[in-house]
Amino acid sequence: MRLADKLKKLYPRLRILILADALYPYEGFFNICKANQWSYCVSFKNGNLPSVWQEALALQLLQSQNTRKDICYRPDGNTATQVFHWITDIDYKGHNLNWLECQETITPTKPDASDTESTTTRFVHITDLPVHAGNVADTSRTGRLRWKIENEGFNTLKNGGYGMEHQYARKSYCALKNYFQFMQMAHIIHQLMTLNTRFQEAFMKGKNHPTLKDLWKKLAGAMEWAELDDELLENMAGVRRQFRFAT
Repeated sequence: MRLADKLKKLYPRLRILILADALYPYEGFFNICKANQWSYCVSFKNGNLPSVWQEALALQLLQSQNTRKDICYRPDGNTATQVFHWITDIDYKGHNLNWLECQETITPTKPDASDTESTTTRFVHITDLPVHAGNVADTSRTGRLRWKIENEGFNTLKNGGYGMEHQYARKSYCALKNYFQFMQMAHIIHQLMTLNTRFQEAFMKGKNHPTLKDLWKKLAGAMEWAELDDELLENMAGVRRQFRFAT
């Protein structure tokens, strides 16, 4: 609640969409979002809010037309078949909820695939966003971004060599913010460098290329003994530059 108040005070007009795991769907969370005019799309597991599940299952017969099927041919050679179902206008203690489900089946289609078995995964979310045939796929993908943010962001910073740990929050909040900002900068530089076409061609081609961790160790070692030219750095800092990246 304190964080919500702080966010609203700092960014009163910012449109916010909250992505969260299955611990968050409860009345207090919905009240906070409604009071601050924030939207949400959160994971919804069996057993969460039983009355909402009961109504969603009961309305499936009345809203049986709410279905969509997409087939995507992925770059990795697999085929993804996604079947969407959604239920709208579920009332929960004055909150209007929309329920959506995606059953995704991944089928290996490469001729040389070692594993030819299909795997099916089910994703269920609830949201206050309007859901219809034109946006159900995008809404479902948006809800699944919570996993991407957590595992390709926080998990990388915690377990990928950046050293983000809880201990940095125990001494100085100012030091915590400074450390985290530098960590974010390092993460951005890392991604811009390692995803660069020239870097990929120079270091990551073939089977016997060095690991990224080894390259970083060598770079850190070089920075320990390298001498910096203060005059050169000042001249570089005095020139305005623009960097553009093609994606």
